[in-house]
Amino acid sequence: MKQKLNAQEETYLENKRLKQLLAFKQKTSYKVIAARVIGASADNWSSAIIIDKGSASGIKRGYVSVTYLGLVGRVIEVAESSSKILLMNDKDFGVSGIVQRSRQEGLVSGNLGSNLIMKYLPKDCDIKVDDVILTSGLTEAFPKGLLIGTVTDIGEELSGLTRYCLIKPAVNLSNIEELFIIIP
Repeated sequence: MKQKLNAQEETYLENKRLKQLLAFKQKTSYKVIAARVIGASADNWSSAIIIDKGSASGIKRGYVSVTYLGLVGRVIEVAESSSKILLMNDKDFGVSGIVQRSRQEGLVSGNLGSNLIMKYLPKDCDIKVDDVILTSGLTEAFPKGLLIGTVTDIGEELSGLTRYCLIKPAVNLSNIEELFIIIP
């Protein structure tokens, strides 16, 4: 009986996630391909996932991945029936970001932790905790306006010339089960 209840709960939660994905797909202006996560990076020095779609589905290296909550990462390897996605919290990830309120731009990158960092902000920039960070559209592969996350802390670089901010990603990158690949 307990096993049946657990199975029903799992089905309910999957149905809820898929409804949210379907709603996103219906309202987005992007052409997207839905995919399931089938694996994750086993090491501690990179942050990547494997999905069940590849070149046979039209996916190419460099394509952007999202969920209904926001940006996830970009495709870095493609096989016929699977692809590897570098998550945005990986140290090798970078995207041009913009503060929604003040329009200040900076470079958002990962640090293998739960937060992202936005660098190269002028010392006098207008940025506050809880500001929303979006993709700026200046990085060729990333469409403008994808939600990255919210500012949690602001600091000054050691040089004293620029500032940085920590960003909590909109997407919980540790438990993604389904996502979309944006087809440009």
